[in-house]
Amino acid sequence: MQKARQYELIHIVAPESTEEMVADLQTQVEDVVSRFDAKIEKTENWGKRKLAYDIGSFNEGIYILNLISGPIDKVAEMVSEIERRLRVDDRVIRYLVVRVDEVYRVAERLTSRRSRERARRRQARGLPPEVAPVVESESEHGSPKVNEESKTETPVEEAKNG
Repeated sequence: MQKARQYELIHIVAPESTEEMVADLQTQVEDVVSRFDAKIEKTENWGKRKLAYDIGSFNEGIYILNLISGPIDKVAEMVSEIERRLRVDDRVIRYLVVRVDEVYRVAERLTSRRSRERARRRQARGLPPEVAPVVESESEHGSPKVNEESKTETPVEEAKNG
């Protein structure tokens, strides 16, 4: 089986665009993705939002997010084609394509490095290793629920006034 790469595509569409115009633009992206044997894992329409700064005459835009995965040998060409189409479309104010599988890998390395450093510093101070909270199940939003009873607090010694 061939490995896949994941990309996030976020594009901002002009605020006066209708639902049909936004759907047409999304259909164009889907056509390019399917032509390169890739697939859109997730699509989110964040709706009309205020821009962080004015782009041309726009201070608002309709944000669309796509999570795309595709075969390694075709994905570079696919991303180039998507970017080309978004660049020439007058409805698109801005777009950005980011390779997220690499971002997640780097984030995992940083997290593990930080936890190793934290453990080393705790050991150097003579403190016990940090205990992770017990995770029971997922909450309604899909994030893990933490068992509040399993959290322990480290007592702080009060300063003696002398």
